[in-house]
Amino acid sequence: MRVSVFISALYAGLLAFTLAVHAQEDVPSAELYLDLDVKDLADMNVDAPDLEPVKDVTVHRRKAFLESGLFIVLMNGKRAALEPRTQAGMKGPFFKDYWRSIKGSLKWKWKDGDDFFINYIRHPAEGATFAFIMRQNDPNSIDPVSCGFSKKYFKQSFKTVIFSAIGSTLFEIGPVSEASIGNVGYVKESGLVDFFVTPIVGVGFMIGQDLLDNYVIKKLERKIHNQIFAATLRVVLNPSRTLENALAFKKPWYRKRDKLEGNVCES
Repeated sequence: MRVSVFISALYAGLLAFTLAVHAQEDVPSAELYLDLDVKDLADMNVDAPDLEPVKDVTVHRRKAFLESGLFIVLMNGKRAALEPRTQAGMKGPFFKDYWRSIKGSLKWKWKDGDDFFINYIRHPAEGATFAFIMRQNDPNSIDPVSCGFSKKYFKQSFKTVIFSAIGSTLFEIGPVSEASIGNVGYVKESGLVDFFVTPIVGVGFMIGQDLLDNYVIKKLERKIHNQIFAATLRVVLNPSRTLENALAFKKPWYRKRDKLEGNVCES
C-alpha cells in the first residue's frame, strides 16, 4: 500500500513538473526572434531547440531527464497496475527487498529468463525512445531527413548510447524501477542482457527508424496527400519517435521539417 501511494505521488508530481517546464521553455525568447510575436511562435508548435541558433544553445538536459523520468514512471506504473507478479513483489519491506533486488540484478550472468522478443525487440525499442529523447533535446543534433546520414550524424548517434544506457539502467535498478517496483532480481531472475542490449541495439533501432523516415515515409508523403494517412504512417513506422513526441507533449506525428524551411545542417 505504501509503495502504491509512493508511485502515485511521484507520477503526479513528475507529470506536473514536466508540464510546467515545457510550458516555460517551449516558446523561444522574443529577444532572439524580434520579427515574430509570441502567438506566431506558439502556432509553430516547435521547441526552442528547433529555432535557437546552434551557437547559442546546449543540450536541454533538464527537459531530457524529465521526459526520461516520465517515461520510466509510465512503464513501471503499467507494470504495477497490470502485472500480478509485479503486484506480488511489492509486498514486504521496501528498502530491504529493493537492496536485495539490486544485488540480484548485478550478478554476472547474461540471461534473465525473458524470451527473445522482450530482450531483443521490446527493450531495444525502449532504448531507442531514450535515444530520441536525448537527440530531440539537443539543438546541435543532425536531422538526417534534411541533412543526410553524414559522419556527424553517426557521431552524434553514438553519444545517445550513453544517455540511453543511463535511462535503461534507471529503469532496471533506479528509485522507480523493476528492482524497486516488483523486486526483479530478488523474487524474479535477472541478468545483464538488458543493461547492454537495450541501449546499444536501441540506438540501432533509432537509426533504423531514421532510415524509414527518410527513404520510405518522406517519399510516400510526396505521393500521398491524405494527411490522416500520412500521420498514421509516421506513427506506425517510427514508434519510438512517436512515443518521444508524446512524452514531450507534441503531436505523435510531429516532425521538425514540417515547420522549418532550410534546416541548419552545419554549425
